[in-house]
Amino acid sequence: MWIAEFARRAGVKQTTVRHYLREGLLSPRTGLAGGSRPYLEFTEADLRLLSAIQAGQALGLSLPEIKLLIGERRSGSGQARMLKALTAQRDKLRGRALELQAMLAFLDRKIAWLETGAKGPPPSHTAAPAAKR
Repeated sequence: MWIAEFARRAGVKQTTVRHYLREGLLSPRTGLAGGSRPYLEFTEADLRLLSAIQAGQALGLSLPEIKLLIGERRSGSGQARMLKALTAQRDKLRGRALELQAMLAFLDRKIAWLETGAKGPPPSHTAAPAAKR
């Protein structure tokens, strides 16, 4: 399939496909049609690869990280590297989740303070004091 059909089937814009081509993430075959500018011929395997690229991006991996993982997988040594990269990304996301939870807790305290007439000192942006027992 050529780029227009590939992009349509993948659910992305042709510019996205071209960007991935420039970044070296996709490497379709070059077809015979097209003369001096041969057409790129994408396969079902390219569709699966694009899906994996999108999954990596959804996990917060950068395109260079994804490219490295693709290269290592193609060389046959990618499973250990992928496990390491995904474990590191999970740990990074867990840390970010804790930061977001702290921000949400502050917002909840600030909203409650405002809803009760903003009486007393405003809540601190630092962690809430531990509840006394």
